[in-house]
Amino acid sequence: MTTQSTETHSPQFLDEQAPLIALSEFRRSGRSPVELQHLIFNHRASLVDAGVIVKFGSKWLISEPDLYKWLRKHGRSQS
Repeated sequence: MTTQSTETHSPQFLDEQAPLIALSEFRRSGRSPVELQHLIFNHRASLVDAGVIVKFGSKWLISEPDLYKWLRKHGRSQS
């Protein structure tokens, strides 16, 4: 007789498992749709609260999925 595990993970759990990328590496990748230095200078507290950026030692790490969520929530339409 075999036992199967039907473990499912919540979307929040999966989001917390997204890799954190060094900010410098993410900038060089060219995947950022905005200028990160300007964004962090003006919105650091909000970005930290949302889990977009995380300080680890002397490095800043970024969560790419959380960045896009933050941009969708805080972006302004230019109409």
